[in-house]
Amino acid sequence: MRSRPAIRCAVLLLHMLFCAAAAAQVSMPQEVPTFTLKDLSGKPVGLEDYRGKVVMINFWATWCAPCVEELPTMEALRTVWSDRPFEIIAVNLAEDRDAVSRFLDRHGIRLSFPVVLDSDGTVAETYKVRGLPATLLVDRNGSFVFGGVGERDWNSDAVRQEILPLFE
Repeated sequence: MRSRPAIRCAVLLLHMLFCAAAAAQVSMPQEVPTFTLKDLSGKPVGLEDYRGKVVMINFWATWCAPCVEELPTMEALRTVWSDRPFEIIAVNLAEDRDAVSRFLDRHGIRLSFPVVLDSDGTVAETYKVRGLPATLLVDRNGSFVFGGVGERDWNSDAVRQEILPLFE
């Protein structure tokens, strides 16, 4: 049927417009609030630990399919920029360590960046997260650059070109 590609295209366009609109709605103070959360091994990880680097903070959950789908693109971006001052912090929202660890293991998801646990949602509330996945970019000075809700291919050329100037 000829209408199926047209319907798929329309749905994709609406999804892209929704994500762009949602991204535009995220507002953060110029100076990003710091936080310290424990990673899956119980080690504290703080935003302040990465001062001087461009930091992507991604809020996600195991039950959020788009969140899980974009994790590999974040890992690919982290690998591509392993020689740059760039870090990713994956903030799991309101799930316990065992559940998150089992989920990542079961799905064969291996990440070179820390997965931290916002067990009570305090950090998500501070950052005004209203949907998942939610991603924020922080520049090397600790200032807010971008905030958006919705799945993205973080390793696409377009996204890399948007982030690249932050390293200068």
